[in-house]
Amino acid sequence: MDIEGLKIEDSGENNTITVEEGSVFKGCRIILKGNNNNIYLGKALLYKSLVLNFKGNNKRFEVKASSKNINNLKFTSIRGNNQTFTIGENFSCGGIEVQMNDGDETFTIGDNGLFSWGIKVRTSDGHSVVDLETNTAINLPKNVHIADRVWVGEDVSFLKGSKISADSVVGSRAVVTRAFEQTNCVIAGFPAKIVKENIKWDRRMPYEYNKTKA
Repeated sequence: MDIEGLKIEDSGENNTITVEEGSVFKGCRIILKGNNNNIYLGKALLYKSLVLNFKGNNKRFEVKASSKNINNLKFTSIRGNNQTFTIGENFSCGGIEVQMNDGDETFTIGDNGLFSWGIKVRTSDGHSVVDLETNTAINLPKNVHIADRVWVGEDVSFLKGSKISADSVVGSRAVVTRAFEQTNCVIAGFPAKIVKENIKWDRRMPYEYNKTKA
């Protein structure tokens, strides 16, 4: 069952795809090759070049309703089972690529996220780093969590175990490798660190925002 602008390829069993009425799609595609997966797409102003590629079972993908455009959201999960991907309300992005290709990881983005383009998220490394003494893989997958009202600049990378707390900004080309518990801060650099505290951000341009204060 295809929807205008959205091509669906489902070769599995008991998969559920729910698209909220009024959603608009352009050049979008969903590929399902596993079983018992659940996809929910809330109404967005426009989904452009959305690509979801699933292999495996019992995975859940949800994007809540947004009054914004969601562009170039690419999600790949071709290994592992029981993974969960959730985006909150009023999300917008220019381009984000997410890979969840190992265990039962979770990736979440809260409400009112503003994401630029060229953003990459990895919940696992894809291959093993092995401790020679124990012959055990030591780089297990970890969840990634981005809280409410986070603005992410262009070409940012989030690696396994990353966390950004609410009302924060992630600067362009940052590489986030750990959890940041502090809210209202600017995070930047490689590896990323807090470079400014006690801030908030707003979708309005700076001059426009300052005029509203007068």
